[in-house]
Amino acid sequence: MPLGLSFVYFGIPAVYFWLLTKYFTPYLNDTVGMHPAMSWFITGFLVFIPLFSVAVVFAKKEGHSGSLKALAERLRLKKFTKKDWTWALGGLVAIFLFTGMIMGISDILSKNFGIPELKTTPGFMEFEAFKAGERWMLLVWLSMFFFNITGEEMFWRGYILPRQELANPKFAWFINSVLWGVFHVSFGFDLLIILIPILIILPLAVYKTKNTGVGIFIHTLLNGPMFVLVSLGIFK
Repeated sequence: MPLGLSFVYFGIPAVYFWLLTKYFTPYLNDTVGMHPAMSWFITGFLVFIPLFSVAVVFAKKEGHSGSLKALAERLRLKKFTKKDWTWALGGLVAIFLFTGMIMGISDILSKNFGIPELKTTPGFMEFEAFKAGERWMLLVWLSMFFFNITGEEMFWRGYILPRQELANPKFAWFINSVLWGVFHVSFGFDLLIILIPILIILPLAVYKTKNTGVGIFIHTLLNGPMFVLVSLGIFK
């Protein structure tokens, strides 16, 4: 997959994602009166289910059989080796550390120079902690979260990254990293800065291990627990 085609494969979903968060999600919030969290979940379904589906369909079109074993092999969904665990756990720790550094620097700049702190949540994802009668929405989130993590990792790292490696063996991970950042442009500048560690380290870890499961592991533990804590009001 040459660089130009990589831009197409990342660019089309990025534009689609931006359009949804710019117009569709606010419409659900402001016109329909839907709970902001549910608006985000529906938006997520519209983005991540297609990514999941396209990864499977495109893998089949390359001549692989429809069997789960063949698809898993093509999309690099493998059992973890010792090396995989090293990169998965080490990458996770490194992302936490570097993200903490970024937030710490932001705090210092805010207190000493009056520079606004980095916003950790894009506007279309802002909502209050779920009340007792709203916590059922976590079941909707769980389904969306599954497609969020598997859809992104299976498409970006399982399907696209191996093809990028054929065209750019040494720098495929970096191209994948930069273009993954483009996909998140709708999150805004502040969050893109905060996301730099995961945008770089996760693709590198998958590139080094040739195992998409490493990306799924890191992505899941970074996004899932934090969302649950925030939605329950345990963490703000």
